Amino acid sequence: MKTGPSSRVPRSMGNRYLRATGRVVHRLAEIAGVAILVTVVTALLVHVIPGGPARAILGPKATSSEVATLTRQMGLDHPLPQEIATYIWHALRGNLGHSLAQPESVTHIIGQTLPITLSIIASVIVLSTVLGTSLGLWAATSSMRLVRTGISGILIGMLAMPPFFVALVLILLLSVSLGVLPAGGWGNAWPENFRYLVLPTLALSAYLMPILARAVRQSAEVTMGEDFVEAALSRGFSRRWVIIRHVLPNSSLPVIALIGYNAGALIGGVVVVEAVLGIPGMGLQLVTSVEARDYPVIQGIVLCTAVLVIIANLVTDAVNTLIDPRLRRTNLRA
Repeated sequence: MKTGPSSRVPRSMGNRYLRATGRVVHRLAEIAGVAILVTVVTALLVHVIPGGPARAILGPKATSSEVATLTRQMGLDHPLPQEIATYIWHALRGNLGHSLAQPESVTHIIGQTLPITLSIIASVIVLSTVLGTSLGLWAATSSMRLVRTGISGILIGMLAMPPFFVALVLILLLSVSLGVLPAGGWGNAWPENFRYLVLPTLALSAYLMPILARAVRQSAEVTMGEDFVEAALSRGFSRRWVIIRHVLPNSSLPVIALIGYNAGALIGGVVVVEAVLGIPGMGLQLVTSVEARDYPVIQGIVLCTAVLVIIANLVTDAVNTLIDPRLRRTNLRA
């Protein structure tokens, strides 16, 4: 029986596939576990409302029979474990219930609002990555003290301003004073929607971009002191070539991790900015549902948001593993 290298290759590849499959199963189990936990917590929050959600919706003047009827319609007339199990079973089949304030299903409402929210998040990530990487790299590699100090001051000032405040300032400047952009709302189709996308993108980028820029600057400063950078400069390569070829790829690694780890805060910022600008995304729908006490919609949006945050972190880990050989070797040994 052969025991040479050729006979060990298939076994090694098989072990890698098994480890990769195990990591995927582990990640899927994490998604399921967090989704179940969010479902349980939201169900508990609904049940701790004084007088019950049906009484809260109908008001103190509603009769007992009206409260009992609405409680049955909401599916809250069963023991809590049974309600949670039923909700999870229906959610796995794509049924998140029906809205109490609108003649539509929760799944349909999320399907209408989620693309708008995702388009805002995607534009914020693109703009923040481009500007944050550029400013961070410029601050780290510039020989002018004034440039480094000025960029640091700008980043600190932007971090001190919440996105909703930036949105209000942008409305005053770009919409009220200059009249170049709509003050809120949303268009009927693309590319008309790009005009409505600018204000929320700028407001939320003012939060995410400084975080990315500071991380890129710190990483670039460390990279500039590495031996391979000094060796490349000593060989006669131009400083710009060394920065683009060596410093930029190494300094961009923290950007991906920070985007994933700030996904929850970014989604929370979208909720506030959509409410301020009147954009009919998932954030504004959540605010409207809270005001209307539309608990099925609230539950559905919270569950969807939790899943989005988990997926963002999973994608971040996967991309980091693909582009960072150190993480690849760690995962292969795991």
